[in-house]
Amino acid sequence: MLRPEGYQYWERLKQHIGHDTRKIFDGRLIYPRQLEIHLPGDGKHRCNFHCYWCQGKELEQSLGNWEIEGLKLLHGLKGVIPLHVYGGAYTEPMLNPYLLEYLKTTKIYGNAFGIHTNGSLLIGKEKKENFISTLVAIASDPNDYLSISLDAGLPETHTKTKGLKHNYFDRIIEGIRKVAGIRNKGLYPALRIVYLMNEDNSSEREIEAIIGLCRDIGVDSIRFSIPYAVYGGDFDRVREYKRDVELTRRERYWDVIKPYIESQEIDSKPFIFWVPPEYQDVDCMNYKQCIYSYFQITLGADGWIYKCSSTASPSFAFCRLGKITAELDKFNDMVLKNHDSEWNPEICFKAGARCNRMAIELNNTWRDYYV
Repeated sequence: MLRPEGYQYWERLKQHIGHDTRKIFDGRLIYPRQLEIHLPGDGKHRCNFHCYWCQGKELEQSLGNWEIEGLKLLHGLKGVIPLHVYGGAYTEPMLNPYLLEYLKTTKIYGNAFGIHTNGSLLIGKEKKENFISTLVAIASDPNDYLSISLDAGLPETHTKTKGLKHNYFDRIIEGIRKVAGIRNKGLYPALRIVYLMNEDNSSEREIEAIIGLCRDIGVDSIRFSIPYAVYGGDFDRVREYKRDVELTRRERYWDVIKPYIESQEIDSKPFIFWVPPEYQDVDCMNYKQCIYSYFQITLGADGWIYKCSSTASPSFAFCRLGKITAELDKFNDMVLKNHDSEWNPEICFKAGARCNRMAIELNNTWRDYYV
């Protein structure tokens, strides 16, 4: 399946390590390609939406108070981790009052940023702190992006899909238009729309509506997929979900979006693509080593540093590397600890912790061609 360059994970990892796979597990300190930062909501609330497929909804959802330490760590790292991704296993990053300061710190040292958000707070934060204007002003890298989990093409469907009582859809679209307008349709950050298809939002009318909106606004890409089973579940339960939902619906959903995908050029705006369910199939998770540590490490919302974003919850405390710290030596020790050739991913799988699609691609490629 054709994917944009930013979604070619093995190629991205090879570029990061200088195309020398002999560096993997050789004992040296190699910072990962990206640092994922799960800011702890507003300290009281994790997220303002209630998506039924939220990957972290069945996980323990503790919130810490570590933002100052995290900022000090970014200053100490001085740009050695190229990409900072602001998202959350169970938190909405735009709830956090420190987000803009984090983004500014990211850019001070020449790093790129990614933001994964439901988009509902864009307009409010623009009015309060010039968030959108500042975001566009500091964006300077082709890898800077803003990803909106929209999952609907019409207001009434968005309200139902997101478990809301009021219409946020129009406000989100207003925010996306604001970003596109200020950046003058073609500069940075890239505007990405994520669309998880379900029985309520997959009609031809709905898909035509969202694609038309994105074309009109000047969005860069739309990624369609089926929601994965939530994290923390036994793999047999995940297989049941695959049988009952993913395999049952995939052809029907694909038939709706297929004409848009097959009729486009590689430079189309928005670039429309489909991520099939097998990209996170638990039956693909049959490797004995994990090299994802060279791609990512995560500051968890609870105040701990985790091996990866998929395990960034107290539910998977065995994947904690240490407390979030501003002390660079301690952080470096955690990076080295994460590069453990003896770590068997089966430890994660037995607890219901699954690899994301990036880790699956990297670990399967490593197993099949380099081990």
